[in-house]
Amino acid sequence: MIAAALLTMAIVTQDQASLRAAPRDSAVQQTALWQGDTLEIRGQRMDYLQVYDHRRERAGYVHISQVRQLSLKPADAPELMTVVRFLRESPGAEALGIGYTAAYLKAAPADSIGAEAFEALGTMAERLARRASAKQSKAASDVLSAHMEVAAFYGVQFIAVHK
Repeated sequence: MIAAALLTMAIVTQDQASLRAAPRDSAVQQTALWQGDTLEIRGQRMDYLQVYDHRRERAGYVHISQVRQLSLKPADAPELMTVVRFLRESPGAEALGIGYTAAYLKAAPADSIGAEAFEALGTMAERLARRASAKQSKAASDVLSAHMEVAAFYGVQFIAVHK
């Protein structure tokens, strides 16, 4: 039963997606989710997925249009790698790309994982760090901070160097 639950995940595709207390638009927003956040799917009610967010240790509901459902079965690993390849070349989608890379690494059999996934991970992490180092508005800075937190959840570490 637990193994089956771990095979179906959802990855947030939109910034500031709402994790709600109940499956309706008027329900209290528990937290904002960011692209690249992964959620364990525990069920579906109407147009909402019942999910558990391991990063925040919180359950709730997210509208199905704000996520993509992923299967972490080994047979689905090539499809995940195709998305990683696309996102590697998509500026602004680094957190989402890092989330997809993590999903690929979970799904793919160990003997089929090559350097390409790690190269993509490094490319996206470096681009995210460069964007975070550039001058920007407060709103853009808040989004980048959230994306860096998503990346940190997957083990990507950023070191601040002050001159």
